[in-house]
Amino acid sequence: MFRNAVVSIACLLLITVVRGQTVPEKTGSKISCADAQALLDHHNKVREDVGSPPLEWSAELAEFAQEWADYLAATGCSMKHRPKEGKWKQKYGENIFWGGSSAYFTPLDASKSWYSEIKAYHNEAISHDNYKKFGHYTQMVWKSTTHVGVGVAICRNGAILVVANYYPPGNYIGQKPY
Repeated sequence: MFRNAVVSIACLLLITVVRGQTVPEKTGSKISCADAQALLDHHNKVREDVGSPPLEWSAELAEFAQEWADYLAATGCSMKHRPKEGKWKQKYGENIFWGGSSAYFTPLDASKSWYSEIKAYHNEAISHDNYKKFGHYTQMVWKSTTHVGVGVAICRNGAILVVANYYPPGNYIGQKPY
């Protein structure tokens, strides 16, 4: 009986370590610590479901994401990825979400939206033809990705933009996420 209790406690501690990644008090962006934690926990739960290791929060990635979210909000609130070259050059994996109202949508809603693409993913390798169907989901669970950071901006019309950056990036053509 004592041995079973020790094994149970050890399992609970392991689960806490796997899912228990915490966001620092200073997130590196305008996202609240509570919203960042909810998003990180959701990412790590869906990663655990497919055997990918948990992500850690990166204030540096969050700052990078925040810069892009602020830029998008200030330039018409369009949802577009960073360019491949120039001042705003993309360095990391990136997911973007736009919600019609910050009163109704949260960063966790963004994570759930990206995850919803799992319906279109059928364990195939990433290709030029298929990644647009499920690329947000596969970036979330990309096995070699270790860090995430998120920025949030509110547009003039009240819409919310959520930008997530991932290191190292995923979605390599010819590869599977896990």
